[in-house]
Amino acid sequence: MKTRIFILLILSLGLVACNKENIKPRKFPLGQEYFPLIEGNSIIYKVTEINIDKPSNVYDTSIYYLNEIVESPFIDNENDTAWRIERYTRKDENYSWIINSVWSAKLTNKYAVKVEENQRKIKIRFPIKENLSWNGNLLNNQKVQEYEILRFDHKFNIGSVQFDSCLTVMQDSSVSLIHKDLAYEIYAKNIGLVYKKEIYINSQEVTHNVPIEERITVGRIFIQEFVRED
Repeated sequence: MKTRIFILLILSLGLVACNKENIKPRKFPLGQEYFPLIEGNSIIYKVTEINIDKPSNVYDTSIYYLNEIVESPFIDNENDTAWRIERYTRKDENYSWIINSVWSAKLTNKYAVKVEENQRKIKIRFPIKENLSWNGNLLNNQKVQEYEILRFDHKFNIGSVQFDSCLTVMQDSSVSLIHKDLAYEIYAKNIGLVYKKEIYINSQEVTHNVPIEERITVGRIFIQEFVRED
């Protein structure tokens, strides 16, 4: 009887050891899959820009397409591997792509960083969790801008395209009777940025029952939405 108990104990210990061996530690912090940087990756976006200046009678709407390509790696001034991001634009499919700008991006154990128009932004902080906040402008000389993870691993649709696991980062949120500042980005797992929205509007007309969007004096609205991977 004692021999049988001893054998069962050895077998159970062996099973525990096997199970532990099968559990592989993550090679990267939770969340990096929302910001993939793979050479040759290309995403096409539809961009809508609206600029309003009522005193000057300016009401401009511009729609165009943007192609972001992860072009090649390089070592940045912090001795990290970063990636050159080439950005091409065109009016529609009847036009050829024209290079618009070159940005860069990198992943560290703590952050996903993107350099936009020579401004280094911390897009995501790792490991991700809901309500996690940080200063998106920590790596540049601009004023403090608090970013926050609203939620992650949620579904999101753009037209008929459904993304099963997304991460939403709020970058700005401030509203009053005379202004509205709103900015956020949505990232899809293993794809990257799929939706970006910025609203910065001001009004000199205070009407309590009328939304500020219907009484804009000066403002800018920017929407960038995923079309397809190319």
